[in-house]
Amino acid sequence: MLALALLLTAVQDSGAPRFDHTHAAWTPLLREHVHDAGLVDYPGLGKRRAEVDAYLAGLAAVKATEFADFKPAQREAFWINAYNAWTIALILDHPKTESIRDLGGLFSSVFDKRFVPLQHLSGGKKPLSLSEIEHEILGRTARTPLFHFAIVCASRSCPELRAEAYDAARLDAQLAEQARRFLADPIKNDVVINDGTLRISKIFDWSEKELDGYPGGIRAILLEFGPEAIAQHPDLARVRLKHRDYDWSLNAWIPPAK
Repeated sequence: MLALALLLTAVQDSGAPRFDHTHAAWTPLLREHVHDAGLVDYPGLGKRRAEVDAYLAGLAAVKATEFADFKPAQREAFWINAYNAWTIALILDHPKTESIRDLGGLFSSVFDKRFVPLQHLSGGKKPLSLSEIEHEILGRTARTPLFHFAIVCASRSCPELRAEAYDAARLDAQLAEQARRFLADPIKNDVVINDGTLRISKIFDWSEKELDGYPGGIRAILLEFGPEAIAQHPDLARVRLKHRDYDWSLNAWIPPAK
């Protein structure tokens, strides 16, 4: 990411204006290159790599003193957008990859790879990993664990990538909509209860402690945001919850054949 490093230096030296909390530079890229079911046109974004890198540089140029003045929802939106944007950048750096998990080391997960240069905002000395952003930062500071339905690890079983940036002014509504979309997606979660069992995403297993911190726990999330057949099921409080297999193949959009 040499080009990004050079761009970041230029941004830092330019006396850049205060941070744009609407993330207006990110939304047009997402609107143009995120398609149905949240599938991503990575080649299309690759052709606009300079704009992607400019947005990343803008995130990395935020100073710790400025970030300290961000309101809680502004910080949350910042970290969600940062997670998604740097994940996309990672895929763009490896255009032939078929799964993000292939980008890890021999004995380490890609989610522990330190490549996000925002350590100055977390008090660390090394670049951050996606896992740190998810669990050490958002998991500890987000106002609600619903952020798990907004961060997207470039895989088919992930929540859909939203075709717009997360904006602090609309964040609660965006997160609620993301939760409803995710729970209503039959590819990722069962949308009906069968024989007293409901199979839900593996995300509820990996992030159980955080999601169970929602008022009323995971079943309250299902009640509030799940499809009608689940939310209104009389035995929701007693159904067995099991976790579905996870599809790690790339969430890539394939253009239709002409």
